[in-house]
Amino acid sequence: MSIIGKKQNQVTIQVIGGNSESVTGSCSVISYNGNTALFECGTIQDGKTVKENYELNKKLISSIKNKSNIKYIFLGHAHADHSCNIPALYKYNCNAKIIVPSGTSKILKEMWLDSSYINQRDTEHLNYKFNKKYEPLYTDDEVYRALSYMEEYPFHEIIKLDDQLSFRFVHAGHILLSAQTELFVSYKNTTKKVTFTSDLGNPILNDTKIFVDKFEPVTKSNIVIGECTYSAKNRSMNKKDLQNDINKIKSVIQQFCVTNGKTVVIPCFSLDRMPYILWLIYSIFGNDENFRIPIIVDSPLSIRLLNVYSELMQGEAKEKFDEMMGWKNIKFSYTPEDSVGYMSDNKAKCVLSSSGMLTAGRSVKWVQHVLPYTDNCIMFIGFATSNTLAYKIKNYKKQKTININGKPVKNKCQIVDLHSFSSHMQRNELLNYYSSIIADKIYLVHSDKNKIEFAQDLRNKISDKLKTTKVICVNRSTKINV
Repeated sequence: MSIIGKKQNQVTIQVIGGNSESVTGSCSVISYNGNTALFECGTIQDGKTVKENYELNKKLISSIKNKSNIKYIFLGHAHADHSCNIPALYKYNCNAKIIVPSGTSKILKEMWLDSSYINQRDTEHLNYKFNKKYEPLYTDDEVYRALSYMEEYPFHEIIKLDDQLSFRFVHAGHILLSAQTELFVSYKNTTKKVTFTSDLGNPILNDTKIFVDKFEPVTKSNIVIGECTYSAKNRSMNKKDLQNDINKIKSVIQQFCVTNGKTVVIPCFSLDRMPYILWLIYSIFGNDENFRIPIIVDSPLSIRLLNVYSELMQGEAKEKFDEMMGWKNIKFSYTPEDSVGYMSDNKAKCVLSSSGMLTAGRSVKWVQHVLPYTDNCIMFIGFATSNTLAYKIKNYKKQKTININGKPVKNKCQIVDLHSFSSHMQRNELLNYYSSIIADKIYLVHSDKNKIEFAQDLRNKISDKLKTTKVICVNRSTKINV
């Protein structure tokens, strides 16, 4: 597929990433007046194996032709499934300006270097297993090259990039510095606005998530390309659900750590989830002088991102965050030797480690360490895809053993599953938001089969408001004419 529009005055958008029909691998091509821009280029994470994910991402990167002709790459936020294929483009002479909200480059540096390491590790595994020569999708060299093309811009200001294209960032409320991107495309003596929501935040978390700016609605746009990741009918939560889960965190740590003197492991994603859960634990126990349980952060990426968060935050939020970071109970595990040392210590502890779905990282070793014992607890937070270790542990509770890294491990540990901490906007809020926008068309991305059902409910809600906005479910063949 060529990403260069054939007609000079034609403005088209095509969603070519995994987000066209699934939830990861966000990537859209914008062709305007002979120029090309991308909105995001993220990692596809839907494969069942390392090999399948590698091939899916390789295919996505290869499908973007004429990489040296891309003028701009816009990014809504730094999560891997939205950003972590961008450095791969710079392996093929891409020299596009990467347009991000102010401060984002510090987060991306850590995310991309970690992704580069994972790329290298995965290709070494594939080469050993299949006796082939797989190359990393990119290396640190491409990461630093991509970072050199990054340009940061503030929220709320309309920035003119060229005669045809301007943009503005509006807070999405999803994670730190997450944005909706309003693109203003001028052609044929007219200007059209296209809004890319990227991922939208969960407003129910507003009062407990001190480091994320609150979601700001876009009220009018010619076209909206909107996420509906959690649009299924069973995806709903309220403040009571949230408080119940916060109470569970308190009771689990009290029971297993304080009373029983054992270990609680909380697998966490490094970006956003780790600082949020750490903040909740500090909010619960930080002022209790009798609480002496160490809270161990065992993830090098998480530690680096926590320090970046402290650098980027301002005002009262920074004061609170830095106060948490100085809490005497928090212990940082930097090296593999540190991690082994904490595992060999039989004292009570609460461990936060990545990755959240147990696909890799030190959390896998911690789970392997605590799973055989009935007096330990693993506390999972949020959804886990069916091909992950987290899914198996959560759903195979009656199975006597769980295979971890090819070895059977006794499956005796206590499991607690929390469901109210999603940073994504939920179904009802998505319906209310999208139906409130004055728009010609809304194109739905970042969902699978739930998207069709959600689209019909959204059409009904729009009709109830006496509006005529069209709702379209995007697939790989959808071409959006602006």
